[in-house]
Amino acid sequence: MKNRYYLLAFLFSIIFVYSGCSKSSSTSTGASNDGPTYPVTATVLNPQGKPQGGALLTLKNAPSQNPKYSAYTDTSGKATIQSPAGNQVLIAKIGSAFLSEIPVVVKADSTGTNAGTVTLHQNTSVKVLVVKASAEQLEDVLRVIGYATFDSTEVDTLRNMTARDSTQTLTFLKNYTLIFSDCDGGTESAYPGLSRVYGRYVEQGGKIYGGHYNFYNLDKVWQPFFTKRDYQGVSSKDSISIIDTQLQGFIGFSIAKWNATDSRALSGYEKFSDLPTASKVYGVIYGTSPAVGVIVENYLGTGKYLWTDYHNQDIKTDPKLVKIVQYFLLNL
Repeated sequence: MKNRYYLLAFLFSIIFVYSGCSKSSSTSTGASNDGPTYPVTATVLNPQGKPQGGALLTLKNAPSQNPKYSAYTDTSGKATIQSPAGNQVLIAKIGSAFLSEIPVVVKADSTGTNAGTVTLHQNTSVKVLVVKASAEQLEDVLRVIGYATFDSTEVDTLRNMTARDSTQTLTFLKNYTLIFSDCDGGTESAYPGLSRVYGRYVEQGGKIYGGHYNFYNLDKVWQPFFTKRDYQGVSSKDSISIIDTQLQGFIGFSIAKWNATDSRALSGYEKFSDLPTASKVYGVIYGTSPAVGVIVENYLGTGKYLWTDYHNQDIKTDPKLVKIVQYFLLNL
């Protein structure tokens, strides 16, 4: 009886090992075999009809997650990816707010297929809110960039709502993927409750783009940071030095001279030396040591808050600086 038990156990182990090896062998022979693919090229334009660098071109319904099925456009707006032959659809997109699809018949030809030109359009399924205030008009910049549809509310409305029920405010904000928050000239400091609601919104995956005095919101969300400020009230025409290489590649330059209509220029704005460790600084005032960040992205939970230490509408007619704004507006 005992010998019989050992014999059965031995036979069972042989079956187990054999089946395990068979499964492994089957998996390895069929892995990442997507069949023949061929190059396909497309040119992506922004909503203004200009070549759009930094857009992501991907193959819809790709056979696998192989990186060859996607690529970022260069400064001329072009990108080339791989695709099986036949009827295919390409997707061009930037961030969550702008995309377009391109139907194309991909030739079984190693010389490649030109899918032509596609213009990015706003993805209206991504809801956008502008919180309007007294000292900035981000909504003007949105129209220049290509946002045709967005909702708006007054900052006073949100502040009053928060005073009554902060949960109601958060529920309202969570209807939106992107929020653009105008500067309100410093009165933000008197409404810490709304700032904290913004923090809860970001922590739960929300994305905010805010100008200038939005740092009062950051002070309440990222305590104890954004407190050591140095107000430099002397007007001058500073330059922005772009220190982030990805942003440099997107906009095609590393120095942008400040030619805003706002007479305070950059040196008239608040400067911070106590940024959170995880913050990402994209741009600084040229020549400052230590570097003074004026384009700063802050992270909390699964969301982020992009802050610019200037009024965005001041630069909407400056081609170089519009590109900087566009990068963030299209990548939020």
